[in-house]
Amino acid sequence: MKIRRRRFLTHAAASAATGAVAALGVLGGGAAHAQAQASERVLRRSRGGNLTTLDPHRPISAADMEIIADLFVGLTAVDARGEIVPGCAREWRVSSDGLRWEFTLQPNLFWSDGRALVAEDFVGSLRRLLAPETAALLAYRYDAIRGARELREGKGATVAFGVAAPAADRVVIDLVRPETDLAKLLAIAYVAPLHAIAKLGRDWAKPPAIVVNGAYRPIAWAQNGALVLEANPRRIGNAPIVSRVEWRMGIDDATRLRAFRAGELDVVQISDGAQLALARRELAATLHSQPFYGGGWVGLNLRRSALADLRVRRALNLAIDREVLCEKVRALGERPTWSLVPEAVRDYPQHAVPEEAAWPRARRLAEAQRLAREAGLSGAQPRQLVAIFSANTLTERTFLALGAMWAPLGVKVVARGMESRAYNVALTAGEFDLMDYGPFSAVQSATSFIGRFRSSSFLNYSGYREADVDRGIDLAESQRDPQERARRYVDVERRLLQDLPVLPLYSGVAHRLVASRVRGWTSNPGLALPSQFLSLS
Repeated sequence: MKIRRRRFLTHAAASAATGAVAALGVLGGGAAHAQAQASERVLRRSRGGNLTTLDPHRPISAADMEIIADLFVGLTAVDARGEIVPGCAREWRVSSDGLRWEFTLQPNLFWSDGRALVAEDFVGSLRRLLAPETAALLAYRYDAIRGARELREGKGATVAFGVAAPAADRVVIDLVRPETDLAKLLAIAYVAPLHAIAKLGRDWAKPPAIVVNGAYRPIAWAQNGALVLEANPRRIGNAPIVSRVEWRMGIDDATRLRAFRAGELDVVQISDGAQLALARRELAATLHSQPFYGGGWVGLNLRRSALADLRVRRALNLAIDREVLCEKVRALGERPTWSLVPEAVRDYPQHAVPEEAAWPRARRLAEAQRLAREAGLSGAQPRQLVAIFSANTLTERTFLALGAMWAPLGVKVVARGMESRAYNVALTAGEFDLMDYGPFSAVQSATSFIGRFRSSSFLNYSGYREADVDRGIDLAESQRDPQERARRYVDVERRLLQDLPVLPLYSGVAHRLVASRVRGWTSNPGLALPSQFLSLS
């Protein structure tokens, strides 16, 4: 099977902008500055969450992933509509048994520092992605590659790796089992500048030294969260239409909304219900809302004695009023769910739903209280459960609301917001009872949600270990027929909903305000639209 070249980016060349330091100093300026920037053809964006890294193999947050998508390109890529298209590879072939993928690179590929980008860069990058010291969150997704699991587990020294570069413009990937998602996975397995990493060490990903191969290169990153990008003249394809992008991070929804109304920002994420209601009333013409490949779970640490008891986990799950949580507490238009795979994942049409989802709420509450009593929980001496999350007002409200729903069971929730890096350290160390688990995927794939419950997954924060589930995931991933693959995943999901390592709450909906001068905004349920696809009127 041959995948022919498709048009990826067709943007007119644009000149690089200057004055990075000055721009960082005025990103919070007023309307006069907004007008000046408009004339300079600068795209100004802001979203929730903090930018933690520009390393393409170590993204932690959705903010990291959104910006990295503008900086790096893998063998394949994601277009404006979320479809897989050629990236650094202009075409590829798949063997009849699905076990060998052969990629032919685009001609004249270069890094932003002028060094030629060759096939061996992809071999080394995949090795780096899988190395235990990289601690890439999604490394487990590449286990179908021969030797990948062994590399990921630190056993790769004696195992042949299934990625090779037989020529400077060819990459061959051999699999141990068919992986129909490989083209999707390679779109987020970005190539990394190994020569720059070897030279600069841990500082390689800091502007202005960072070396990239994508549409933009960062030229300044301030401590206040401001990030300035300029068009990369050496990227594949043509230069993006917008030659300069300025990001503001670390500001709340109200501040973002005020800046948007004042003309100081062009694209703004909304993640607060009150601000969304205001935007719907006053800025409806610029509001874009859509389901995305993500949602909300409560992660349960099964290594803690209370939560190791299935009766407790079932009681907590039954006592959640998902409709109230979504409509009254969060108020972001999210869909209540009892399933693990978000509704936006179209290639997964039949979600597993536990039978108790159809029970009247009174019956669910009665069963929850019975299970709690049976497990030894008591309102007289409530069991304290510490919930950790990356500090966020909405997430705190969510845990407080859950605490109120669980109080009749004899459970007291202590909500503990943390800085992003500290939060991830605590997750890895298992220092929590409950955690805010907001799974999302850059590409459409049920594996992104079900596969993280594999025993060896870095994202298996609950400490869930079940051999039958591991085998079920392996069996699902080996299916080449999409319908059979989905059916197998439903079987695994059904088992996970019985064991409850997490409690599903809602399927996600993303909201963004997009100024009228921005052209090219397209609904993309994966990564929010990268700047490379946008233009300014």
